[in-house]
Parts: sequence; structure tokens; C-alpha cells
Amino acid sequence: MPYHDGLERRQAALIQMIESAILLASLVLAPLPFFAPIAPVGQIAIVLLILSVAVVAAVSLALLRSGRAQESVVLLSVALVLLQSIMLYGSTLEQGALPMFAFGLPITMAGLVAGRRGLVLVLLVSMAGVSAAVLLERSGAPGAGFASSQEINISSAIISFAVIASLIALFVDRIGLMMRDALATQRVRERELESLSRRLEATVRERTADLEMALGSLEMRAAEQDRLLAENSLQQQAIRELSVPVLPISATTLVMPLVGSLDGERLLVVQDRALEAIERASARRLLLDITGVPLVDSYVAQGLIRTLQAARLLGTEVALVGVRPEVAQSIVGLGLDLSGMRTYADLQSALRYSTEQHA
Repeated sequence: MPYHDGLERRQAALIQMIESAILLASLVLAPLPFFAPIAPVGQIAIVLLILSVAVVAAVSLALLRSGRAQESVVLLSVALVLLQSIMLYGSTLEQGALPMFAFGLPITMAGLVAGRRGLVLVLLVSMAGVSAAVLLERSGAPGAGFASSQEINISSAIISFAVIASLIALFVDRIGLMMRDALATQRVRERELESLSRRLEATVRERTADLEMALGSLEMRAAEQDRLLAENSLQQQAIRELSVPVLPISATTLVMPLVGSLDGERLLVVQDRALEAIERASARRLLLDITGVPLVDSYVAQGLIRTLQAARLLGTEVALVGVRPEVAQSIVGLGLDLSGMRTYADLQSALRYSTEQHA
């Protein structure tokens, strides 16, 4: 049967068992009217009604196997209600105790399996059938009492009651068993879900603790990185200052020996250090020693000239020391104007001139 859910499969199996039991009971009860003290016409009518129920039960089984469980139950329940209504009309109210009792089977089936709409439909059909049978009988309609016994048939009544009561009991028992099993399964699932929830909570707590530890480690690494960057910045600043030292040789004269290649960044450091030293020492003269600079090109020369001009604005004389022949040729070849700057071949000459000036 095309039912994928476990509960639906169990319900379909229950419906199949009940409908098969009704089909079998119909076939078993079909010959009984011939042994009852009923008129031949009534016997044939009752047999045809019972066989029609068997046919409807077979159709309901086919619907059930096609995946239409509720339609199957509603069809069989309505057919049973119509059969019992006709039997009530044919038995009259005086002998209608058994047909009235039999109404409990389709109503119970519809209520437990067919859903609320199916139950309401079967209940309305039952009320309409009973009302129609009673009103037709009281109005003297033709055919009323066609199934009434000419004398009391105890065995037939007992067998019919036993079959109907057994079907109702079997159906209720199976439904109750299925509901108890479903409840037990639900409780097991609830316990499994509760256990899973506890495991998930524990996992979440562990992951949260791990994340907090990782976050703390990252924060420590970030703080350490910031500290290292700050130290690196201080070290770079110290290196820049050491790479451009300013040495006082007298109260008014400073010497700035430059070593290595001069790029744009170092030229800015040279200018900043020179101006800071001049302002701090109130120097009157600054000697820029480029003996250790391997190359003086246009860019370097222009940077030195800017330092000269900035120092002059502070009232300080700047002299260029260490001008080698190749440096002089390079400066002349570049066409730079150094007329406002004193130049010396070496630091000794510059210091001698400074001493003579003070003498």
C-alpha cells in the first residue's frame, strides 16, 4: 500500500483488517435470511442488501490499496448506514433493536478513522436514514416490514448481534492498541529528543568555551602584535635618529654626518633632525657631512638645498662637507646652484674654518 509514514501504514493495515472482516461477515451472514421465518421476498431482499455491502467492502479495499484511506472508510460507513436504515424500515420499530445497535459500527469507524468531516457525514446520513425509516413506516408506506420475522428467531438474532458486536469490539480494540503504541512511540521519541537536546546543550557549552578561549587567545595575540608594532615603530624611529646623528662640536656649531644612500624618507628625516637640533641648541652653524654618501644626484642635492633654505630661515648657516671631485662634477653637470652654500672637501677643513671664525 502506498503509505510512507509509519502511523499511516498501521492505520491502513487496521482499516484493511476491518474491511476484510466486514466483507467476510457479509459473506457469512448472506445465507442466514433463508433460514429465518421471513417471507421469501424479504429473504431475497435481505440477501441482496448483505451482498451489496460485500461489494462495497471490496470497492473500499481497492480504494484503500490505492492510497485513499479516508474515502474508503467513508464509503463503507455510508453503505452500512444505508443498509441498516433499509433494514430498520423492513424490520419495523418493534423488531428494529438489532439494526439500531448496528448503527454503532459505521459511526465508530468514521469517528476514529475518517476524521471529523467523515464522522459528521456518517452521523447526518444515520439520522436521516433512521428518520426516513420511522416516518415511512408510520405513514404506511408500501414495503414496510418486509424483513420482519413471522416468529421470533433467537439463533439468528444472537448470531447477528455477535457478529456486529465482535466487529465493533475488534475495531475499538485495534484502534486502542494503535493509539497506545503511538503514545509509547511518542514518549520514546520525546525521551530521545530530550537526550539529544541535553547533548546539544553540552556541545554548545563546549563550543562556546572553546570559542571564548580562542577569542581570548586572539585578543592576547592582537595585544602582543600591537605591542610589537609599537616597539617596531620606536625602533624604527630610533634607527632613523641614529642613522642621522647630530653632534655638537661647540656651543654654536653642529655636525650632521650622513652615511649611506639618501632616499626621500631619509632626506625628510635629515631636514627634521637638523631643524630640531638647531632649535634645541640655538646653533649658529650646521655642517652637513656627506663624505659617507656614495651618490649625490639631482634628487639628493635638491633635498639638501631644501634643508639649507629651512635652516637659513632659523638664522643658521649651513655648510656642505665632503664634496668629492665626482660629487662636484655631478652637481655641476646637474646645473644646481650652490652659490649660497659653503662647501668643504673634508670635515677637518670645515672645523678649521669654524675655529678661525671664532678666534
